[in-house]
Amino acid sequence: MKEQIGNSWNVASEIIEEVNMYGGGPEEEENRAYEELEKMQKLFEDNKLPWQFKETIFKEIMPFVIHDNSGFGDYLMDLIMDAVCVTEEEQLYLADYLVQNCKGYYHDIGTRIYLDYGKQEKYLDARKENLVYTSDYLELAQYYRKQKNERLALQIVKEGLEKAQGGLNEIYRYLFEYYKNRKEEAELEKLYKSAKKRKQNLETLTELMYQYYKENGNYSKKKETLFCLMEGSYLDWKKLYERCVRELTKEDFEKEEVHILEKIKKNDLSTYFDIELEKGKTKELLQYLKKTGSMGGFYGIDREHYFSKRLEKVYPRDIVELYWQETERYVSWGKRENYQAAVGNLAVISRMMKENHWEEEWKQRYQDFKEKNKRKRLLMELL
Repeated sequence: MKEQIGNSWNVASEIIEEVNMYGGGPEEEENRAYEELEKMQKLFEDNKLPWQFKETIFKEIMPFVIHDNSGFGDYLMDLIMDAVCVTEEEQLYLADYLVQNCKGYYHDIGTRIYLDYGKQEKYLDARKENLVYTSDYLELAQYYRKQKNERLALQIVKEGLEKAQGGLNEIYRYLFEYYKNRKEEAELEKLYKSAKKRKQNLETLTELMYQYYKENGNYSKKKETLFCLMEGSYLDWKKLYERCVRELTKEDFEKEEVHILEKIKKNDLSTYFDIELEKGKTKELLQYLKKTGSMGGFYGIDREHYFSKRLEKVYPRDIVELYWQETERYVSWGKRENYQAAVGNLAVISRMMKENHWEEEWKQRYQDFKEKNKRKRLLMELL
């Protein structure tokens, strides 16, 4: 049995070592390594083997896990945890190894093993020495909360606010809920003030503060944070506009609407024109389309004629001319996909011109179009 495991490991480790060296290898070789590792796992699971032997294999496998450049690391760790280190004593041996030799993810596995087996002091020592990311600080804080030590939990989260790498969203949520539940409004204001100075993940806390002011009927603060939300990134501007309509007083909205729309126009032109169209305002959009020549195509705000379709009834002549211009542009680019787009446009032009009783003009312009492009064999075939 030991010999079978040893043979499988010799084959697998030779392949993994080569893959490690080059960062990848032939698929058939990698599959063979996985097959040998599966054989090893089954042999370990089906047979009770002495720790002395398992430890030898363990020590040969772990360097491949720690210095993984092959993609086998997670699979090897699963093999260790599921088939090699299975008893409490063996799992704690694994935890000691991971904590002493690893950083980051594998170190965290070790700390959680300590926690699973109630090794509180070892868990705390290991967790404290590897506080890097927001999640590390929050995990430790949750541990203290389970131990009914809110003071230390708060202390570690505050430390994470200053030192943690990564996003601060969850730390803000934690502190917000903590102060809110204790009705410590002064601390909430202090937290929000410091977040404004940091300017990191400010949208999350601003939204929380907005809801807080709303729930407490503080209109002036609610309005202030609503406008602060407009300073964020990757916003849903349509929803934000609708929120302003809904949440501001009629007087405030009328006073601020121009400013709000300017902000939306600067950040999301498509949403701006959507709002304008809903209000029956069409001239600015038409001027934009005529100026930029941006209609359907594969880019721009009028992709798939999103806006131009909605202006057909209002400005049929202008939109037809824009379709003609776009059709000519497609033809000038050549290639089948562009010709197909041009043919699709011609179908729309035909429909619109007939609906507006411009049949004779359509017939003449269509003939002129065909005459102009008669040497483009593929286009003529598509027509």
